[in-house]
Amino acid sequence: MISTTTPVTTSTSNTTNTPKSTLDKDGFLKLLVAQLKNQDPTGAGQDPNQMVQQLTSFSSLEQAQQTNSLLTGLQTQTAGLFQAQTAGLVGKTVKVDGSGFNLRSGAASMNIELGAAANVTLTVKDANGKVVATLPQGHLARGLSAMTWDGRDASGNVLPDGSYKVDVKATGDDGQPAAFRTSLTMKVDAVTFKSGGIYLASGGNVFSLADVLEITA
Repeated sequence: MISTTTPVTTSTSNTTNTPKSTLDKDGFLKLLVAQLKNQDPTGAGQDPNQMVQQLTSFSSLEQAQQTNSLLTGLQTQTAGLFQAQTAGLVGKTVKVDGSGFNLRSGAASMNIELGAAANVTLTVKDANGKVVATLPQGHLARGLSAMTWDGRDASGNVLPDGSYKVDVKATGDDGQPAAFRTSLTMKVDAVTFKSGGIYLASGGNVFSLADVLEITA
């Protein structure tokens, strides 16, 4: 019995034992040893086949853990090789899925691919969503076309460098909306690895590797 007037010194540990929801190899082995200490599998009324099944389960568990360790190692090696390969994209020119003007020194461009010939108009907006320019592109043929902007607003004023959103309106010869896809051509400045993903940086813009449509030298 501990007196309530006697100081009691307790030790603390940084390690917290968290109950496991699954039985690992060590736990299975301890359970098996405890069973052998308290129960003779060859004794009367016991089924030796149960012991064989338990030993087989233990062997299967050990093999599964070894396989998992091997796969984890291979996954790490593969990820490292893939990162090394994607680092080679620095300096490459890529076409990525997306729209917008990345204005630099009074020049910006983007691509549009039309499913059919159409009249195209671009509406350029700044970071606050304000319309700064409306750019009629005229009648464009089916296929890929490049569109440029000199960075001037509707009054002819030169706008600062930066990213501008572009809304596209494409009207087919039948007066109906035409199907289109927009893309950007950029030179890769850097490759970053974060949050389990791979991203390409160019001129302050960041794109996912999954958005890349084409890579050229």
